[in-house]
Amino acid sequence: MAGPVNEANEGRTGEGDPAIAPTAAGGEASKLPLTLDLPSDFFPADDDAIHAKDLLLLAAIPPLAAIAWCCSDAACLKLARGVTRRLHRRNPQRYGEFDQIFRDYLPDSPGPERVAALSIEAAALHHLERFQLLRYHRPGSWRPDVAVVGKEHLDRALSQGRGAVLWVAYSAFSDMISKVALHEQGYKVWHLSRHIHGHLSSTRFGVRFLNPIRISVERRYLASRVVIDPADPKAAVGRLEELLADNQVVSITVSALARRVTLAPFGPGFLPFAGGAPNIALKRGAPLLPLFTERRPDGSFRVTIEPPIEAPEGLSRGQRIAASILHQAGRLRHYFERLPAQFYYPSLHNGRRRCKAFLAGRSRERGEPGSAAAGADRVRSGG
Repeated sequence: MAGPVNEANEGRTGEGDPAIAPTAAGGEASKLPLTLDLPSDFFPADDDAIHAKDLLLLAAIPPLAAIAWCCSDAACLKLARGVTRRLHRRNPQRYGEFDQIFRDYLPDSPGPERVAALSIEAAALHHLERFQLLRYHRPGSWRPDVAVVGKEHLDRALSQGRGAVLWVAYSAFSDMISKVALHEQGYKVWHLSRHIHGHLSSTRFGVRFLNPIRISVERRYLASRVVIDPADPKAAVGRLEELLADNQVVSITVSALARRVTLAPFGPGFLPFAGGAPNIALKRGAPLLPLFTERRPDGSFRVTIEPPIEAPEGLSRGQRIAASILHQAGRLRHYFERLPAQFYYPSLHNGRRRCKAFLAGRSRERGEPGSAAAGADRVRSGG
């Protein structure tokens, strides 16, 4: 059965297409984006023992590590671009998900040539990040050239004594670079993670033997990981609240992996955002600061901590969460349109597909085939 529309939609009928005309954070509650409660079986279970891709990755690690340890970033990126370009020519469908993201969300309706170029660059940057991950394991480690902008916003937040929540926008390099940058600036950060975190594999074999390749490096730069236990997810939330009460810094990555999501306008359609970060920040009175990580043309990196999101007063907590998501979606859209190959986010895109299927199913239950899914695509920025 379809889940209910939750309190973020108070004052709305909840019937028909979710074609809401949203405004910037602070707009009327009736114009906030749609928030959905999803069924418990909405997300596919991660219970495979092992996959053939695990074995291929395991075999590839020694030669890839040799390249990463011996070659510069520029050389690794040149290699990644060359290999990706050849693979794209042989089998363009291999990069269909990348293509779909750029076609769906860029505002200028890019043609096939630009879509292909962006997909090749996005895949090459993804491979470069993997080379960098392996380079952290080189004796003597590796130190990226990274600058932090907006440090004063985090310092001001901590001076208030209620901790700070960094809402980390996913990018090609956000996983490691943001943690390294904050550590080098002297901040102790507790990061919220799923139990399968590592971005190398979600199988039981991969979680045990492959994902530690990333996690072992992250531990050098984090105070700790706060891991979500699927059997008791509230325990992780409670731990984050304790840390904020102790005036600590916690970080949460933008995600669509939640039972409750808000469909925020993004380009010509929408993307689903989990509201965990703004919910915890509002509950504890902690500032919520967006964080973005980008690779610059010279190969260095910039981590930007933006001013805290000011959720409007006079609304319910659910409505304030939706308003905060609307703000974050607008900032992410800005970065994506400027650097699309770095700020594509397959997880949000896949969440959108699942939400469209969910909305279509709910519409069929009401005898309105297809109208909800079509209406969801009409959620647009600026009305």
